Amino acid sequence: MALVLLSAKSMTRSGIRAVTMRQVVVVGLVCLLISISSGFLAGMAVGQRIAPLEPEVAQVVTPDPVHEKFAFSKLGEMAGRLIKLEADARSMVKKMTALESLEKRLTEIQAFKGVPPAKALPGGANSGGQYYPARTCPGVEALGTGKAGEEAVDATESQINCLRRLINRMETAATQRRAALLSLPTRQPVAANRMGSSFGNRSDPFTGQIAFHSGLDFSADTGTPIHAAGGGKVSFAGWVSELGNVVEIDHGNGLVSRYAHCSRLVVKQGEVVTPGMLIAEVGSTGRSTGPHLHFEVVRNGMFVDPVQYLSLDPQVAGI
Repeated sequence: MALVLLSAKSMTRSGIRAVTMRQVVVVGLVCLLISISSGFLAGMAVGQRIAPLEPEVAQVVTPDPVHEKFAFSKLGEMAGRLIKLEADARSMVKKMTALESLEKRLTEIQAFKGVPPAKALPGGANSGGQYYPARTCPGVEALGTGKAGEEAVDATESQINCLRRLINRMETAATQRRAALLSLPTRQPVAANRMGSSFGNRSDPFTGQIAFHSGLDFSADTGTPIHAAGGGKVSFAGWVSELGNVVEIDHGNGLVSRYAHCSRLVVKQGEVVTPGMLIAEVGSTGRSTGPHLHFEVVRNGMFVDPVQYLSLDPQVAGI
């Protein structure tokens, strides 16, 4: 997630700059720490200035002990909230870093084997424009300027609340990105460890001639449960000549997974499935030499090696 800043000069072409949410959180935490520290020190300084005054003057400027106690209590409470907020921010930055790493790996997969990556904008290597400080929360630049008493308490509490909202936005964005990644077909569809034919050219088991194999074969006994490799919607469940009983799941964004030669179908067309959900059972229907699952992944109408997605499972499971 990034915040967009306007640039006053044309050197940037698009006239915008992006500041990552991680940078915003770090800046916010630093400002809040300065604010709390300065508020506390300012309060101590006020107390020291009052002590030496003559009794008649002191009677005029002596702070209300109730308000003073409230202010110190409030600052202590906010310090505790800030510690919790910092821990939440660190945890969120860690999650976002893991998501970005996984999405980078996914981008590499999508660019593999002739699938063209998105075109880069011209001149993307150069940047410029007038500098503007990143905007985090309203008034954050005023923190740590020597405010004391209730004014410092109010300003600090406002910034803590604002930073909490920023972290909540990050959590929402992370949840949305995680949901999108869970739709990818990254889970092994059967528990069997016996692998048959892999993706690519092979000797056809019926003709003996070299032929292209469009997926992965998992050897398993008839009736072995088949689970959805990722979340999505069942776009087809039925009979297809050579594939026999087959389930097809649409994962969105042009990505489809297929499960062929099934002995029994558990789901129907139109059903929404979640990752790991039971969808069928292993069989030997269609053009098959024996019980096994033929697993395919199709991206934008082109067959791709399912291993590319299955290899992401440890990362997806860890987010």
